[in-house]
Order: sequence, then C-alpha cells, then structure tokens
Amino acid sequence: MMRLSQLVMLLVALGGCAAAPAGVPSPSAPDVLLEAGQLAGSWTEVRTADVTWADLEEDLVPCSRRAIVPGGSPVRFREFRSADGASVVQLVVSRVDGTQSFKRFYAECLAVGGVESEPGPRYVASHGNETEIAGFAGDRLVIVSGPAGRDDLRAIADAARRNLGEG
Repeated sequence: MMRLSQLVMLLVALGGCAAAPAGVPSPSAPDVLLEAGQLAGSWTEVRTADVTWADLEEDLVPCSRRAIVPGGSPVRFREFRSADGASVVQLVVSRVDGTQSFKRFYAECLAVGGVESEPGPRYVASHGNETEIAGFAGDRLVIVSGPAGRDDLRAIADAARRNLGEG
C-alpha cells in the first residue's frame, strides 16, 4: 500500500509535468496574438511579452483599472507601430471568465471615461487621448488600445477577436 507522503509526491510530480507555468503558453497552443501582416497598412511589431495581469506595465492596463481581471491571470501582449508613428497594443488575458471580464471592463472603464457597446460584441472605451476596445471568446479577454480617433482601431480589434476564436 502506498504511503500518504508517496502519494503526495506522485501527485506533485504529475501536476508539474502536465501544466505550463502561469503566464507562459504551452508550446502546442496556437498564438492568440496578431502578426503585423494581419493589420491593414504598414505596421511593425515593436515587442511581445508574457506576464501576469498584476505585473502588466501600468501604461498598458486598460483604463488604468486593475480590477478588470484577477492579478494572477496570464497576459500576452504585442505592441505595433505604424509607418506614421502611432502605437497600438493588443492584450490577450487567458484563463478568465470571458463574459464576466468583458462586463468588468465596461464597468471599470465607465468609471473613468465613456464606454459604447457595439455589435461584435465589443465595448469601446474612451478616456483622455486613448481608445480601448474589448471583446472576448471563451476564457479569453482581448483588448486593443491606441490613440483616440484612429480609423483602423476597430478593424484591428475585430481581427484580434476573430483570431481568438481560431486559437
């Protein structure tokens, strides 16, 4: 008969082999981030990173509201720069309740600016000179942010949300 300590060690060993560390996608997982070639116009990838929501740089937190998702949620983000110098960031938060996170985005962003609901479904938040567009698919929340008044931001957000459905 197996001792309790042996059973615990076996379970820990099995658990360690089966899961990727938080914030790091498994090697077999499809990439949920857009590539520069998927964006209309001339865009260049500036940087890509994997972090937790709690470790996300302050200027990347939508509406500056960390309450949108739990701090330990894994986040992948990619920043793009256009030929005209504008910067757009795509965030994908995984392992969350997409619907609830989508609702919290609305509530939290409404507290600091304006939010519109649009078909897609998507929410468009505006505050200061920033526009952030949120959508979701399953256990993922995607947010695309960029300068207010950017004509192609909605198309980028739609592509990002569709990309989640394929991932």
